[in-house]
Amino acid sequence: MTARPTTPARARRLAIVRLTSLGDVIHTLPVAAAIKRQEPKSRVIWLAEERERIVLDDNPVVDEVIAVPLRRWREMARRPSGLRQANREFRALRRVLRELKLDAALDVQGWPHKTSPLAWLSRAPLRIGFSRAFARHPLATLFTTERVTPPADARHIVDQNLALLGPLAIRTSDPAEFPLPRFAEAETWAAAWWHAHRLAGCRVVALLPSTRGAAKLWPVASYRALAARFLDHPSTVVLVLGGPGEEQCLTDVIADAAPARAFAVAPGPIPHLVGLLRRVDLAVGNDTGPIHVAAASHVPSLGLFGPTRGDRNGPYGPLGRYVQSPTKNMNDIGVDAVWDAVARMPAKPASELRNSS
Repeated sequence: MTARPTTPARARRLAIVRLTSLGDVIHTLPVAAAIKRQEPKSRVIWLAEERERIVLDDNPVVDEVIAVPLRRWREMARRPSGLRQANREFRALRRVLRELKLDAALDVQGWPHKTSPLAWLSRAPLRIGFSRAFARHPLATLFTTERVTPPADARHIVDQNLALLGPLAIRTSDPAEFPLPRFAEAETWAAAWWHAHRLAGCRVVALLPSTRGAAKLWPVASYRALAARFLDHPSTVVLVLGGPGEEQCLTDVIADAAPARAFAVAPGPIPHLVGLLRRVDLAVGNDTGPIHVAAASHVPSLGLFGPTRGDRNGPYGPLGRYVQSPTKNMNDIGVDAVWDAVARMPAKPASELRNSS
């Protein structure tokens, strides 16, 4: 399918439907960035889950975020009163979608039981999604008017997402852009934490041992062995980062390390985690949102992949690398293989070193 030859003179109203998860939302940001670069006056409206909107609110390439709280609705539906409330909220959302008067909706996620009906309910005359071979589920194609087959060289999901801009005649930028909110309060907190722990001048490595889904977890013992190798270098400090509820996993990784050179940190709000991640010199982690946040923040990032494909879902860009399990089992990724990959990682750009100090 060829792109329309001209860009419309008037500002358009364009919706991106990508509800979850954090890493996938990060991988969709270049779509919004490309729209805003070519059509700065067009309005970009993003439909997202409540938890994921944290990287979309106050984002320079997103004009409006509409929360679609499917997780909360599922919880509410367990009791009759909650089911009635969820139904009322859904009807209100449906009205909002119709009142948007969209020119186009991009169903990036392609779930026929989640995102595709939302694009259809918007009544946008142009509803763009992937072709049957690339859609998350083939039934998603029933809800779209334009079905895109990405080019053969678009192996990574970021490049495949950008192909959805073809029917809108939006040019993509090279390199792809991953704008994030500045998170001013969180940046102040992260700078103070960094100073209090005397990390200026150290080489700081972030390990990200947590993720949703047991099949994507590299063993804690392997992370512990990797941390020990980093700490053999006197100038290196290890941060083991995660979220609330993951504290035990984080502390287990550095159980044998000297307290002054290894820290387990589980800041509650995502912006605080972002503030720390953008300061580190290297990030190593599972297939999880924070590894993609690190890559989007111009931090050299090494992803560890088992059941999912690193060439499609790994840290994106010139600073991103991945190690793929030969068996799809995370237990079969050896510490030596990861350490060899670490040795080949690019350095953090000098400009980013200055900005993160």
